[in-house]
Amino acid sequence: MISVSSIREYMFCPHKFYLRHSLGEQDEKNIFLNKRMKQLRIDVYDLIQRNIRGLKAEMSLDDIRNNLKRTIKEVLESSLNILKDDYHIPQEEIDRIKMDIVDEACFKIDILSLKSLKAMKSLGCDGNKIAEMFFPTSMYSHLIRDLNLEIIGSCDKIEIVDGLYYPINIKISNPPIAGVWDSDAIELVANAILIEQEFDSEVFVGFIDYSKICERRPVVMDSKLRKGLFKVLHEMKEIIDGDIVPETKFDSKKCGSCSYQELCLYE
Repeated sequence: MISVSSIREYMFCPHKFYLRHSLGEQDEKNIFLNKRMKQLRIDVYDLIQRNIRGLKAEMSLDDIRNNLKRTIKEVLESSLNILKDDYHIPQEEIDRIKMDIVDEACFKIDILSLKSLKAMKSLGCDGNKIAEMFFPTSMYSHLIRDLNLEIIGSCDKIEIVDGLYYPINIKISNPPIAGVWDSDAIELVANAILIEQEFDSEVFVGFIDYSKICERRPVVMDSKLRKGLFKVLHEMKEIIDGDIVPETKFDSKKCGSCSYQELCLYE
């Protein structure tokens, strides 16, 4: 089975994907750590959504902002302490991670505070109604597999609106100037196909949430994108089965921090 998350790795660097699989040197610690960090960000955003239900129409902008920030730092402290103990992460790195997540959360809170204030004044309602407007019914990290395509994955978030399913992937990387990265789109359409298989419901569009700029960008699940996914899956299976060895292409931005750099350059 090919994991949806490995699609992005393959598109980032096919040769790294080949080395990891051919040598059997998958760094489980880093993989699980990255997953935990992503889940922590999702937990923080979910906490903000719950806090919004406590808003009152008479609140000022500062009151709203402070309400949305409630318990975020405490949750982060607790979760990061666990990560520090489990993965032996230096305190400086923990402090940096905490600062990054807090900055992202504060940016999101500032935008939500303004939207909430305007909505409550215009509609004369409290936070519960606002939460229903802003945040549809959702599922988080729902694991799905497709035995025919031999892929397995869990979408970061699936929003359900009027019986339709919308896959949402959350990215902490810098976005392109416009649209989304090809690897993000291919990963998203893989999640869309899994959702279609699981819930027997066609997915027409999905979204990439680029958390650094607090922006959601749409991706249409058209035939071109679906064909692109099938091509990528075919190439990945050829590598896994040992039928091909992808060409090495040096890229200073990508190769500089790669854990396989010395081995790759040696080859």
